Amino acid sequence: MNKKEHVEFTWLEGLALCLAMIGVQLSSEVMNQWGVYFYSPSVGVGRTVYVAVGMVGFIFIIGTIWDAITDPVIGAWSDRTKTKPGLLRIIPIRGRRLPFIFWGSILMTITSVAFWYPPVDDTSVVNFVYGTVLLCMHWALFTVTVVPLLSLAPEIARSERARVRIGTWIAVGMIVGLAVAAVLPGILIELLDPARTVIQDPAAIAADAAPVPVPSHSPPEATADKTAELVVYSPAGYRRLALLLALVSLVMFQFPVWLIRERYDSEQAPGEQHLFREGVRDAMRNVPFLTYAAAFFLFSVGFQAAQRALPYWAELGLGGSEATVTYMMIPFILLAIISYFFIPIAARYLHVKWMLFVALFIIASGMPFMYIIGVADMEFDLKMRLGMILFAYCGIGQGIIYVMMTPMMGEIIDYDELRSGKRREALYNGLSGVTWKAAMAGSIFLATQSMHQWGNSADNYLGVLLVGPIAGGFAFLGMIIICFYPRVDLVLKTHD
Repeated sequence: MNKKEHVEFTWLEGLALCLAMIGVQLSSEVMNQWGVYFYSPSVGVGRTVYVAVGMVGFIFIIGTIWDAITDPVIGAWSDRTKTKPGLLRIIPIRGRRLPFIFWGSILMTITSVAFWYPPVDDTSVVNFVYGTVLLCMHWALFTVTVVPLLSLAPEIARSERARVRIGTWIAVGMIVGLAVAAVLPGILIELLDPARTVIQDPAAIAADAAPVPVPSHSPPEATADKTAELVVYSPAGYRRLALLLALVSLVMFQFPVWLIRERYDSEQAPGEQHLFREGVRDAMRNVPFLTYAAAFFLFSVGFQAAQRALPYWAELGLGGSEATVTYMMIPFILLAIISYFFIPIAARYLHVKWMLFVALFIIASGMPFMYIIGVADMEFDLKMRLGMILFAYCGIGQGIIYVMMTPMMGEIIDYDELRSGKRREALYNGLSGVTWKAAMAGSIFLATQSMHQWGNSADNYLGVLLVGPIAGGFAFLGMIIICFYPRVDLVLKTHD
């Protein structure tokens, strides 16, 4: 094996991955967090419903299934790519991963913006088709960019200690990106929407929409003419935000292209073949990978369902607006960042599976409180404080997950190499992507169908509140399964 593969990464390479992870969050989380809500917002609050709530979930389910299909295919393609640039590389970027990151991030900028322009300014099947096609295109390009990107980490950091270090770099990037993608949009959407006004014309209200209920926390003077008020919302805020974040994410993705040196050299392993069917077959016999996949599938179904319901919960359960989501996410981000100072220390004493067990327990025990807070007869300010405490608690669990993902995937890939003699980082990251995307589809179905069956309107929003307890149940099942993850590190040590 080439000794260069064992050279530890430099701080500049760690920084490049950190910045790229910000791009990952910007190009995915805004769409995940706000996409369903943008196409099918709460009913009766003055927003344009582009797709009915019973159908909007299928836009994201179809897009996610397509994304899951492309993940292992792109992974296998990247693993088989020659490191030396050939004639077909218009820009001669060396490596198996970097050319994918370069081109994928450029093309993804287009789909990141176009998604927010449904052609019909009303509920329409045309919008459903448009959103589905654009989302499929976006996730395909996202896969082309991100699967090779994630494959760089276990390639340039080969020891467990180095992987915890590079996992921390990645986690910092993920949480900072999440801060931008989940915290700022709630405020920026409002600031970038100059057309957001309040109409006092009863005739316009009667003709165009039902009056908007004034939240219980509004000042007394706001309730005087509440039957003659209509808030007019424009999509401009969402569209301008999408353009801004797309350009920033493009810059972030380019850092690893020019700052990271790939360790693997296909010229020194000319006889090594990476067959897709063989790789998938080996993965289906890899017990550590299957345990990891099952646990994270269940956890992600629950956690992401709560994420999909968050804008609805903030508006209907708390009585807030898009900016309320920002206030929920600030303590979530802060506690996740603070946890990074302690996670590497704890990882010296606890194996990765027990670190993840703790993380899943935190989130599984926290999500049901979304229902309790939502139904509580409290003032808006008190609900806000309780919501912020809840998300601060869950932020600790998310911080652990972000750090420990890289060491776990690294030892799974090492275990596969021990059994097969091949380094297949991209294939395993692609198959891991299948798990996450399948969970994403399940979470969208769970959240949207709960709201469809039990309500997501200002008069009845039980379906929004029930997402929390259901999400906690799924996360709890994932926590149980992770207990069966084998001690792969002990097996690897006996073969060193």
